[in-house]
Amino acid sequence: MMKVFDRCCAIIIKNNNKVLLGWRVDGQGWSLAGGKLEEGEDYEIAAKRELQEEFNLLVKKIKCLGTVQSEAYVKGIKRLVEPSVFLCEEFEGDPRPQLCEMEQLKWFALNELIDMELFKPTKAVLREYLNVSF
Repeated sequence: MMKVFDRCCAIIIKNNNKVLLGWRVDGQGWSLAGGKLEEGEDYEIAAKRELQEEFNLLVKKIKCLGTVQSEAYVKGIKRLVEPSVFLCEEFEGDPRPQLCEMEQLKWFALNELIDMELFKPTKAVLREYLNVSF
């Protein structure tokens, strides 16, 4: 049995019934902002930092929704991840990708996500918390 990595987070950025996703530079598909916790961080602090680093957005209000479990490739190694999932609908700034992590950012309507190439943990989050049927 694979060990679960749970010191990580994923952030749903939602505005006008659309979600903001980034195309991952590692080719694993469209992804939510997120990543692993750094030393001394709790999940909410990590979520706010990751959102600022990866999407150039400052959180005004954020809500923890729970967790999901999914397979993912982390630095080329297959892992089982269990991110804490946050929802952010109040933020400021202009979305801009962190180019070492995301090639581009784009807003998607929920019905557009069904047939898209999504990062596996992102797909699990969208299924669980936004009721997207894949």
